[in-house]
Amino acid sequence: MDIKKNISNEKNLKNENIKNINEKTFKKENNDNLNKHINKLELHIEDLKKKEYENYLRYKAKIENFKKRTLIDVEKTYKFILEKFSKDLLLIIDNLEMAVKIFNKNNNKKNKIFEGIELTLKSLISLINKYGIKVINKINIPFDPIKHQAISEIITNKFKSNYVINIMQNGYILHDRLLRPAMVIVSKNSK
Repeated sequence: MDIKKNISNEKNLKNENIKNINEKTFKKENNDNLNKHINKLELHIEDLKKKEYENYLRYKAKIENFKKRTLIDVEKTYKFILEKFSKDLLLIIDNLEMAVKIFNKNNNKKNKIFEGIELTLKSLISLINKYGIKVINKINIPFDPIKHQAISEIITNKFKSNYVINIMQNGYILHDRLLRPAMVIVSKNSK
């Protein structure tokens, strides 16, 4: 019986050894699988961190661009908010300029009414200049189709060809934006 017992003990030892080896192998395989899974998760976390940082930068840039566009829009609105009002005001200035021209042609003596009209016109011109409106009223300069509207052409040798020789109605610019072109007479040289 001792032999049977020894054989049985040996079998049990072998089985235990096999079981231990299988457990160690299983644990090692599980550890290897866990380590692989942990590595994959760590790589995934790094990718997510990179994407999160890229998204952060992208949205930060979008916010900055939005701020810049908004500031530009506010600036444009501020600059041109008076455009319609300015155009209406130009009609009053035109009427006062016409009154001054007519008075200068028909009267040699200046009176208080004429002086009042002249002062009112100067005040209006000064006021619109203060708000960025510039008058287009220079003569003997090259004709510019953006700023000038030619209503007539006169043949003359006193001026270079295609130069403004007379202003019939002043033009106006608001912050580099044309409100109204000047109506002008342009020279043409005879050949």
